Amino acid sequence: MGFADWMVVTPSLEREFKLESDAKAILEDDHPQEVAKLCAELSKQAWYQQQVIIQATDHIRELEARLALLDAIGYDKHLEKTKKLPWIQRLWNLNVTFFLNNFTKY
Repeated sequence: MGFADWMVVTPSLEREFKLESDAKAILEDDHPQEVAKLCAELSKQAWYQQQVIIQATDHIRELEARLALLDAIGYDKHLEKTKKLPWIQRLWNLNVTFFLNNFTKY
């Protein structure tokens, strides 16, 4: 999957039909008060969903930046060398490597 391909929405025909059917039912409703209440609730729900999406994409952006950093420092090669070490020593080595690569250049 390419960069940002996961953000492309391709609904199935069944889901697309259901969405259009629901939208048509709202447009053809004869009770304006109920439609107004529904619109207000959907507006609130859309706002909350938008906030979740913003937070999720920010988190994904942060994770992708961390992955790029690990690629840049050759972390996968480091992993191959340390696979046979106990987990606590691998964690210690990771912290020391990260520190040396990022804080001793200045």
